[in-house]
Amino acid sequence: MKPYHFLIIALFFSCDNKSNYNIESESGDIAYADFEEMMEVPLTENAPPPPPPNQVSDGVITKKVVKTGGVEFESKDIDKDYQSIKTLLPRFKGYIENESQNKTSHRITYHLTVRVPADGYDSLYENVSRIGFRLDSRYSNIDDVTSQYYDLKSRIKNKKVLEERYLELLKKASAIKDILEIERNLNEIRTEIENLEGQFKYLSQRVSLSTIDIRFYENLPYTYDSTSRNGFGARILSALDTGWQGFLSFLVGVTAIWPFILLAALSFFLLKKGRQWIRKKQ
Repeated sequence: MKPYHFLIIALFFSCDNKSNYNIESESGDIAYADFEEMMEVPLTENAPPPPPPNQVSDGVITKKVVKTGGVEFESKDIDKDYQSIKTLLPRFKGYIENESQNKTSHRITYHLTVRVPADGYDSLYENVSRIGFRLDSRYSNIDDVTSQYYDLKSRIKNKKVLEERYLELLKKASAIKDILEIERNLNEIRTEIENLEGQFKYLSQRVSLSTIDIRFYENLPYTYDSTSRNGFGARILSALDTGWQGFLSFLVGVTAIWPFILLAALSFFLLKKGRQWIRKKQ
């Protein structure tokens, strides 16, 4: 703000005090020239620089951070692990914000989005990481939003001060042109305040409630589903499938006992050679 702007504001308010807040001209209308001069003075719309890291005008500030994390693990009993998580949440005042389940012929998968107060995030994160049969992956992020938090707070405060100044001008205005101009500016300011307050509320919720993304799954054994097949053809196909599965099982069983088969073959070979040697000696 330039020095002459301060002079204009001072003259405006000094004249206003002398006339007992009567800014109407002799004809009964608002002195529009004075109003235009007042409107030309750039009001405070921009936020001041972010506060220093350890201090603001009304005392020491608190560092604002957003904590987010994720855990993925394999489960041997997915229903049991799901109940373990639900039992664990009340201890840390957490809750499930979203959950979904997906099931295929070979796997069941759960996906949970958990919200927990920031002071309980670390403990809940570590406890969830220990649930399950095998931990596949996990991550944890801490985003410092202190500057953004206090910047939004300051901008909202300044916009509300600007709104009050426009309201004061509206009380003193009598000309329709002046009133319409002030109301247009008021509507713009109020829209900006609502937008900033929405951003501030969302950021405050992210600061106060941390997020943990939990994914866990259970691998299922292979099973043949013949429920959709009917009639003679279906029975033939089912029998062929059963025979093939039996053959595969036989191969798996034979593979599992190959050392014994090899030992039996070697014993038979040695026994046969021994008999031949005995016959030659006779």
